[in-house]
Amino acid sequence: MKFMKTIVTTLIICLTIQANAFTKKVKGNGNVVTETRTTEDYEKIAVGGSFDVTLVSGKEGNLTIKIEDNLLEYLITEVNDGTLKIKWKKGINVHTRKGVIITVPFKQINAVSLAGSGNIKTNDPITSHNLELKIAGSGNMNLDIKASDLITKIAGSGNMSINGTTTNLECRIAGSGDFNSYNLTTRDVEVKIAGSGTLKATINGKISAKIVGSGNVYYKGTGTTEDVKVTGSGNVSKK
Repeated sequence: MKFMKTIVTTLIICLTIQANAFTKKVKGNGNVVTETRTTEDYEKIAVGGSFDVTLVSGKEGNLTIKIEDNLLEYLITEVNDGTLKIKWKKGINVHTRKGVIITVPFKQINAVSLAGSGNIKTNDPITSHNLELKIAGSGNMNLDIKASDLITKIAGSGNMSINGTTTNLECRIAGSGDFNSYNLTTRDVEVKIAGSGTLKATINGKISAKIVGSGNVYYKGTGTTEDVKVTGSGNVSKK
């Protein structure tokens, strides 16, 4: 048994060393420049990394980037299958000194996702029939929206602050993430929480909730609970 543990431990160490050997480390030089990049039109936006992204109404495909000049070559901004992807090149470990600020114009988008610890906000509201928002990690979204159907998913400790209106809200939280959105008014809500996450919204219709763990649903408005199942110490309550 000890022999096997030694082999496994040695293998893990070797793999870790090998992985680090193939990762290039780059540090920002502090010299911030502004670059404009052009892309194809897009319907979805996917951000992967600790970027500060602002969504503004405008012509799609004209991105404005404020970044340290020695990091420009490692930043990917590309459109694949209608999705604008913003991320660092694979195999590059980037450390910025001044951060990266990206302004993304949009006409009509139906999905925004964030992976990592970045931030996404809107200067202008997103109007869409169906809108899907996702956070994986510890990132933050602060968005103004107007949508018939809104689907939100949080995996990790991320935070969503959504302002505006929607008819139907479907929310999934896995972990300790928070949907802090009393300024979002909706009719019907279906929420599933696994962990210690929290949903806050203004609800004027039916509330369906399934909670496993210590998660909570707090609501304002005239909403009524129709189907609530709680396993653990979680609860659904009106504020």
